Amino acid sequence: MFSIHHIDADMALGLKTAKITSNSCHCGIALTSLKLPKKCFALGIIRDNQIILSSAEPIIWCEDDILAVALSAASVPELKFALNKRHPVHYSSQECPIKNLNTSDREPFNSCYKDGYKLL
Repeated sequence: MFSIHHIDADMALGLKTAKITSNSCHCGIALTSLKLPKKCFALGIIRDNQIILSSAEPIIWCEDDILAVALSAASVPELKFALNKRHPVHYSSQECPIKNLNTSDREPFNSCYKDGYKLL
């Protein structure tokens, strides 16, 4: 487990946020499943003006903001790149398919590999 007491005084922290859009590769996966660079951690998401900690294992929806931290200033650009990973195409749907499902219908899936989207 990571503890803030183990951070050296010389270590610079980089807190980053990323807005999840309809063409994000992260839409539909669990926050704890994100592939982040070494020494980078997802802290939680902001949804509907509330912070949901990663320990709650939330599923990422469109319009969420991901909160993440890099424990080294050198890792910040790589973290920013990882958080902003997008599909190379735009989808015709302007609505997040995850957000519009009933709570009982929600199940984790990675939208990078989900079929059924129409290309523009």
